[in-house]
Amino acid sequence: MQSRLLCFLVSCALLTVAWQPSNPPQPPSVSARAWQATAQGRRTDILITARGYPDLSLARNLRGKEAKTRFVAQTLIDHAERAQGQLRAALRARGWEIFPLWLTNQIAVRNADRALLRWLAAREDVAYIDLDVKMRGVQYGLLPRPIPHSPLTVEWGVQRVNAPQVWALGYTGQGIVVANLDTGVRWDHNALKPNYRGWNGITVTHDYNWFDAAPDSGPPSTVPQDLNGHGTHTTGTSVGDDGAGNQIGVAPGARWIACRNMAGYSGIGSVARYVACFQFALAPTDVNGNSPNPTLSADITSNSWACDPDYGEVGCEVPTALVTATQALRDAGIMVIAAAGNSGPACDTVRLAPATLDQAFTVGATNSSDVIAGFSSRGPSTLTGRLKPDIVAPGVGVRSALAGSTTSYGLLSGTSMATPHVAGVVALVWSAAPDLRGEVALTEDLLRRTARPLTTTQTCGGVPGTDVPNNTYGYGLVDALAAVKAATPWPVVAAPTFAWVHEPLTVTISVTNALPITRNTVIISSTLPAAATFISASPSATLDGNTVRWAFPTVAPSATLSLTLVISSAQAGPLPSQAHLTFGGQSVPLFSKAVTTTLLSERRIFPVVRLEGN
Repeated sequence: MQSRLLCFLVSCALLTVAWQPSNPPQPPSVSARAWQATAQGRRTDILITARGYPDLSLARNLRGKEAKTRFVAQTLIDHAERAQGQLRAALRARGWEIFPLWLTNQIAVRNADRALLRWLAAREDVAYIDLDVKMRGVQYGLLPRPIPHSPLTVEWGVQRVNAPQVWALGYTGQGIVVANLDTGVRWDHNALKPNYRGWNGITVTHDYNWFDAAPDSGPPSTVPQDLNGHGTHTTGTSVGDDGAGNQIGVAPGARWIACRNMAGYSGIGSVARYVACFQFALAPTDVNGNSPNPTLSADITSNSWACDPDYGEVGCEVPTALVTATQALRDAGIMVIAAAGNSGPACDTVRLAPATLDQAFTVGATNSSDVIAGFSSRGPSTLTGRLKPDIVAPGVGVRSALAGSTTSYGLLSGTSMATPHVAGVVALVWSAAPDLRGEVALTEDLLRRTARPLTTTQTCGGVPGTDVPNNTYGYGLVDALAAVKAATPWPVVAAPTFAWVHEPLTVTISVTNALPITRNTVIISSTLPAAATFISASPSATLDGNTVRWAFPTVAPSATLSLTLVISSAQAGPLPSQAHLTFGGQSVPLFSKAVTTTLLSERRIFPVVRLEGN
């Protein structure tokens, strides 16, 4: 009896074990790290990827920044609404805090638990669920050092890229918007406030000019802030000028907006934060992240950060994690400029996105002697094997704004400091040549062709440092003046050195479009000196007072316009001739060099008197 009872009890025990419910297995659409992070009742931030992604390639055939941006933004927003609409509504109905990332067809969810992962994995409209871990994205070469001495009128790095010479031509970045995606900005700093797009000189509006994608805790900050100070410094280098001698920025006529993608004093970023700020640059929102408006998009994004898996960020161990976001911006005509990183001097140290990506224009750092900084990462890209950096700029001992007060300035070193120099140069080029705005590939090629070549003895990626380009300096030091001159069809005037008064004088004007794009709305003018009289022009022109004007709807790539102007003057002495040109909505004309013809008094013919003898 006891034996039977024992067997019965054992059998019951075995049945109990057999029927005991097991923990459900990890669904295939949930990453192992996200699953593990929600074990034992823990909560974590996650990224949900919805199904599908639209084709944006049609934007590459559109001309004009506005057309490209509008197409890309609307296509992405419409696709995400179809792909995520029901999912968003269901998440909100369940009380989850979400942020739609239509740029990559994803949704960020805060404090997700295991039950939510199971529920998401069972949905047909969910492709994948991953962890969104926060990490430090800021990379310093040297720590900030406040400096008490008086400022230079123009900082050395600004001078080294030849920005002042471009200012002298009338181009300071006017009409261009630079988005600083960083630790935030002290917007009311004396060198930054005048160029903040949200400031009109009297009142401030942060909607559509600032977004906080990386709040420390609680809701996003509705007012720009920078607890780290990194973003304030980089913004200053691209556009800063206090009007009182602190000329720290390359493009002081450009406007800036900002998005915080790294939180707190340490600069903690994440994939979701980086994507959210790229999204804001494409279609800025109000300070709560609502009502995106692509008509207010940035032209350039300055990215002095790195997506580093060594800090434990899930997603960045996939080297292509930011390709979708950066390609969308590129298709939209927004230039992505990225720091190469501070892991030099070894080769193959350009290893972190976005610097590794083909979609980013990557910048290394040089010192005041145009020598590569020891910390500046060398190429090639560990992702693509292609040459990186693309170019270099000043990045050692760069003086710019600090966030400590509205009048604080200090020195920082890093490729983070080099990057905004290039952002400012692009703003100068696009203000001088508005029809290049949004033509990202063409602009990158222009910067490479006009850079000052630099060489080294270091061979990286099988490319000798004596070659140009190389994997230390790329194509060389960025040169704003050379780029502007190459981007603009400057008129050339020719006239004879001497001529006679009262006789026709022919002046020729030629203009060549050296770039592979059609230039639109080209207007060439020449103002006659008071002593000159108009005779004729070829092709035909209009005469308005003493100004002769030719108008051409378009000028084809590689085409040359040849114009002639026939004038005369009754007054002896120097007669100057000059032409000026505008194109593509340009606000400041391009002036040719003036040439001078010396008019001689009219020729006199005396009769010959012959004396004959008797």
